[in-house]
Amino acid sequence: MIGIRLAILLILLATGIGAARADDAVVFHGEVQRGDTVVHLFTLRDTELEFRLVPLEDGWELWIGDPAARDRNYVAVATPPFRGINPSVIQGWHFRNSDNTGPNAPGAKAVNAPGLARDFALILNPADFQAASEALEIVLQPANRPAAELRAAEAKLAALPVARGKLTVGALELGNLVAGQHATIDRMAFSVRIEAP
Repeated sequence: MIGIRLAILLILLATGIGAARADDAVVFHGEVQRGDTVVHLFTLRDTELEFRLVPLEDGWELWIGDPAARDRNYVAVATPPFRGINPSVIQGWHFRNSDNTGPNAPGAKAVNAPGLARDFALILNPADFQAASEALEIVLQPANRPAAELRAAEAKLAALPVARGKLTVGALELGNLVAGQHATIDRMAFSVRIEAP
């Protein structure tokens, strides 16, 4: 059944249903169920890219990159924070309080997690991916590095051209709403807008 749902979603996305495109922006929407992968091919400024929601145990990770190089996530090297909770990872616990007894809302049990709107950045080509990866390695492992090398890596990251995107979660069905455990996302509707640099 999961394979059939994925195949139908891929056909719909490939035929352009649920998608709109302008020269400098791409907009599309979809729905995903727990454990499924979403794949959407798009072109931004003459660059062919692939959008994926890759399943995690309790949600999804947003991946955009070259369809032929799945080990290179163009979002991961461009969307801070590079340590800790990142908006490109969407997990069920983000929408529940700290003991999973109710929704995440202001108060003593609130969790510090992204909400329904997820802003992200992405680079657009393999050369910029390589440059960002090398700079990030220096920034994330600064021990025993000269201050000038660290500053140069930070400047290199800041200077790379990036596209800006937003994934907005629509209808959301959570599962495993058991006190003391982590919620899962069983179904999620979403919309995505990506604007060229």
